Amino acid sequence: MAYSTNPNLPRARALALRLLIEEARPTQVVANRCGVNRSTVWRWKKKWLEINSNVQLENFNRPTRISGTKFRQAALKWLVPTLSARPLYSPKAISKQIIELVISLRQMLKRCAEVVWYHLVHDNGVSISLSSVRRILKRHHYISGRKKRVRRDNPRRPHVTKPGELVETDTIHYICPITKTRRYVYTVIDVYTRMTYAEIHPRILPGLAAQVVLHARNELGFDFTMIQADNGPEFSRYFEQVLRGHDMPVRHTRLGRPNDNAHIERFNRTIQEECLGSTITYTAATKHLQTKIYNYLEYYNFKRVHLSLQYRTPAQMLQSS
Repeated sequence: MAYSTNPNLPRARALALRLLIEEARPTQVVANRCGVNRSTVWRWKKKWLEINSNVQLENFNRPTRISGTKFRQAALKWLVPTLSARPLYSPKAISKQIIELVISLRQMLKRCAEVVWYHLVHDNGVSISLSSVRRILKRHHYISGRKKRVRRDNPRRPHVTKPGELVETDTIHYICPITKTRRYVYTVIDVYTRMTYAEIHPRILPGLAAQVVLHARNELGFDFTMIQADNGPEFSRYFEQVLRGHDMPVRHTRLGRPNDNAHIERFNRTIQEECLGSTITYTAATKHLQTKIYNYLEYYNFKRVHLSLQYRTPAQMLQSS
C-alpha cells in the first residue's frame, strides 16, 4: 500500500525538480517554496536520477557543447511516482508452491476456503492457517470480500415492552411445480403479542409489501412504531418511503443473519405446516387461498396457545397489555 494516496504528489515533485535542475535554484529555495525539508528535495533528486539513468546529458563527441541543454532535457522524465510502502520480502511469506497448491485445490474442488484449508492440512500435510487460505483466494479473485452486514442509517432495534413497538414482516415464495408460476405470501407479526396478518398476491412489489403492513395495522387495531424486514427487493427504498409517510420507520436485518427476524421466520414455517403446505399449484385459486389464510389467522390469533406466551393466545396477550 502506498504511503500517500494523493494523486498530485508526482506533479508537485516534478515542479520542484524543474526548479532545482532547469532553473538551477538552490536546494533551500526549492524546499521553502515546496514546503518540505532540504533532505526531501535531495531524495526526490536521487529518485529522479534513477528514473533518468538511461538519458545521457553529456555529449562526449562535442565537448564544447554545454551539458544539460534543452535539447538533451527533452528526453527526461520529470514525474516521480509514489512508491509502495509494502515490504519487498517477508521471512514469513507463503511460498509459491503452497500458493499454487491452494489455487489448484480451489479449481479442482470448487468449494469454499474452509474446505480447501481442510484438504491442505489433512490430505497434503501443509501447515497453513485458514485466514491465509482466504487471503490467497481473495487476492486471486476466487472469493470476494464480505459485504456490509448492516446499513449505516439502520435504526437501532428497540427493547419491546408494548404492542406495535417492533413488527416484523417477510415474504413466503411459492413456485408451482407444473407451470413455474409464482405466488407470494406477505406475512406480518407483532413481536410483543404475536398477533399476525398475511395476504397472498401474484406479484412481489414494494408497494404491495407496504400495503400489507398498513392492512395489518388496521386489522390488528394498534399502531406500529417500527417495522423490521430483511434485505429483499420488496423491502426497498419505496417500501420505506411509503411507511415513513405513515410514521412507521423501517429497519433492516443484517445480511446472512435470519435469526434477526426469528419471530416472522417461525410464523412462516407454522403457516406452511398448518395451513398452506409446502407447495401451491395453479389449480388453487388465489381468492380461495386468501380465505383459507383468513380462517387460519383467526385460529392463530384467538385460539392457538403459545409456549413463549406462557400458554396464552396472542389475543389474550394483547388484552393484558
